[in-house]
Amino acid sequence: MSVSMLAEQLEKAGIQTEAYATTANGITELPVTPNKALVVDGVTVTYFKRLTKDHSHFSPALLRQLWKQAPNFDIIHIHAWWNLVSLFSCLVALMRNVPVVLSPRGTLSPYSFQNKNMGVKWFIHHLFGKPLLKRCYIHVTSNQEAEAIGKIVKPKSITNIPNFVKLPGRTVAANKQAGVFKLIFFSRIEEKKDWIFCWMRYLL
Repeated sequence: MSVSMLAEQLEKAGIQTEAYATTANGITELPVTPNKALVVDGVTVTYFKRLTKDHSHFSPALLRQLWKQAPNFDIIHIHAWWNLVSLFSCLVALMRNVPVVLSPRGTLSPYSFQNKNMGVKWFIHHLFGKPLLKRCYIHVTSNQEAEAIGKIVKPKSITNIPNFVKLPGRTVAANKQAGVFKLIFFSRIEEKKDWIFCWMRYLL
């Protein structure tokens, strides 16, 4: 939702935005025609088949298209890390001399290295990921996330822009009359969720 809302708002602001994604839908595939651009809520989106059915999401078709089209864009924005589509997309963008903004979404922190597949992550990070990340601009959603990333990599910059949350206007108006606006956020109980999503900016 965060990614789609960002793309929609960029389009409304007059900034041409395109999204590349795989057909991943859990263990199944999205019911879309691969390699064909379509407009979703005002944003041009192209879906590409993936070869791997796990969280690696390897998609040669996406990478080929990105290689061809990358020079036509001013910035390439990558969301999340630790999957093959993100890692190789970052490599392609930098090879094509296009600036990369990376939003790790909680996937890049000391906590991540201590959780799942620790050995594999450390190997990928030191051999492949770290040199790429040093050439990226990082977007985080909290100061704590910025501090965590700063402990493991030194990118070009780290900018904190909280997540946007769209709420019904009538709900906000009703609570404002009482003088206090309260919001409760539900997520699975996990350390990275506590500090990534605790800061929110309201898009009303």
